[in-house]
Amino acid sequence: MTMDALDDLDRIWDRHGTGSLKWDGARARFGAEVLPMWVADMDLPTAPVVLEALRRRLEHPILGYPWLDHEYLTAASQWMRQRHGWGPETGQTLVASGVVPALFAAVRALSAIEDTVLVLTPVYPPFLQAVRSNGRRLRTLPLEPDAEGVYRIPWEQLADALSGARLLLFCSPHNPVGRVWSAEELSSLVELCRSRGVRVVSDEIHADLSQLPHTPLPRLMPEAVLLSAPGKAFNMAGLGGAFLSCGDEEARRLLREELERSQCQHATLPALVGGIAAWREGGPWLEGIRSYLRGHALYLAARLAADLPALGFRPPEFGYLAWLDLRRYGQDDERIDAVLREVGLGLNAGADFGPGGAGFRRLNFGCPRPLLQAGLDRLQRALDLLSPPA
Repeated sequence: MTMDALDDLDRIWDRHGTGSLKWDGARARFGAEVLPMWVADMDLPTAPVVLEALRRRLEHPILGYPWLDHEYLTAASQWMRQRHGWGPETGQTLVASGVVPALFAAVRALSAIEDTVLVLTPVYPPFLQAVRSNGRRLRTLPLEPDAEGVYRIPWEQLADALSGARLLLFCSPHNPVGRVWSAEELSSLVELCRSRGVRVVSDEIHADLSQLPHTPLPRLMPEAVLLSAPGKAFNMAGLGGAFLSCGDEEARRLLREELERSQCQHATLPALVGGIAAWREGGPWLEGIRSYLRGHALYLAARLAADLPALGFRPPEFGYLAWLDLRRYGQDDERIDAVLREVGLGLNAGADFGPGGAGFRRLNFGCPRPLLQAGLDRLQRALDLLSPPA
């Protein structure tokens, strides 16, 4: 296969039998054979520079413990400076086995049992799990869509919700509602959190797929904790690996100790090799992928407007995750799920993303265009089976 060009992205690759959660795990997830458009990895080839770096390393027959953390963290910092105009200073970063383990570790490191942790919803489900499973008190605040479907932070309610909280777990860009937070919004957030003594942990793993300028939160709030990884942008989530950044020395000490206590302070050899290659050499490939995904988002918007105008959708400001509003179809979530299974389409249920998610579905359009077209055909059949909107 040709891995050096971006002109073969419409090719469909059969992922069955590759141990893919998205494809091989779909029947267990949905109880039927479906076209899986759910979990957030792309049905597009991983960045060629990553695959080539792994091939070169595998030419050596010994796969021992790696000694690449410094190189990995240096590449991450340089990448962020070049791409987002800010990067952590030397000594302010830590390696982790993945963003989700790092998120859980941050909750344990920076709060205590029964402390209140605030989460803005609907949001990536591990945010909610990280609070509940670690014995903290979960407080949620739903984001509010405006008349055009743009999700906004309800500032007055946020000011109240921050009172008495220890942490805010923040998603930037925000999965699943499709927002890239502006510098002005982030400045307001920082002001409120500082005034109430609330530390922010910001998951920014989707940032490199932003279609709008992305502002790393520590640029405005050095004491914030940033979590990120190359997994989403370069489609290498299966390798794991992540990094944390925090400009507060004491908080960083607590994070390091918790990572070690949890034994998630390491990344695998493939994660380190792949991440270094992605950050050093993957920029041109990423630009092509971002353009391809933006074309998908616009196609999706046009197709839904023409064929399913009652379905609410606004093209996301980053990535490949579509947040679909099915509430006008007047059906409960169980009925929607049943109909989606009937037509063979696997989407994430909005209710899994917390308050504000009921009646929505998340559709992953990070795939070849023919697969997206097939998925939308199935979605149209599903909604035709539901009661027509009033």
